[in-house]
Amino acid sequence: MSVIGHDPGPVKVRRRVWPWLAAGGVVLAGAIAWVLHSPWLSVDGIEILGAERADVAALVAGTGVGPGAIMIWVDTGEIERAVLADPWVRDVRVERVFPDRLVVEVLERRPVVWIEGTASWMLVAGDGTVVRVADQPDRSVLRAYLVAPDRPAGDLPEEAAWSEIVGMADVLDASLATQAELLLEGSELWLEIPGHRVRLGAPVDLGDKALVLQELLEDTSLPFGAVIDLVAPRRPAVIPPGTEGGSDPEVEGEGEGEGSAGG
Repeated sequence: MSVIGHDPGPVKVRRRVWPWLAAGGVVLAGAIAWVLHSPWLSVDGIEILGAERADVAALVAGTGVGPGAIMIWVDTGEIERAVLADPWVRDVRVERVFPDRLVVEVLERRPVVWIEGTASWMLVAGDGTVVRVADQPDRSVLRAYLVAPDRPAGDLPEEAAWSEIVGMADVLDASLATQAELLLEGSELWLEIPGHRVRLGAPVDLGDKALVLQELLEDTSLPFGAVIDLVAPRRPAVIPPGTEGGSDPEVEGEGEGEGSAGG
């Protein structure tokens, strides 16, 4: 006796197929896990790009990542955070390149000025970050004799005067900056450059003053030993050598308006 509409054949087939499918899935998952954890997909080399001053290799090693590390378990975010802890590093990107390579690409800060502190010198990058502290400055960038509060490497001061000085240093041509010294005389800033003293006044509009200075220095008729007054950068003045007090300066050029007065 048969039951209408009932076909046990397909049911029996499905009961036989599912165990095989389940077993196959387990085997496949195991094979994938073996491949991903095999030496074929472990770190064999770490390529570091863009690092000149930062010790990126040591920072990466400090995270525990090195040759033999399993690629899929490498925490790229942890490596990036470790590398960013170096004051020289402005930005970093870590990428896995399968099957066996890590690429660490670094963007370093560019130093623009040495600023004198009360007990040390601070090398400062163009974004205002202190990247190095030393007993004495070298002549690679502008030197600023200001006796500012000492800051540790990695610090980013928010003072307006600090930003103005860094901004000026960032604008100056390297050939000029390496020969220049920024001095604080009373309440005014002065820049000493070969052949000239430059009166800057208060630490305002220093970037504009640096641009005007470089334009004036391109004038071959500028008297050697002249004092350049940039207190009002739109009305720069040149005081010839030997002029007492500079009460009657020769105006080299005028802009629109008086500009910002300093001092």
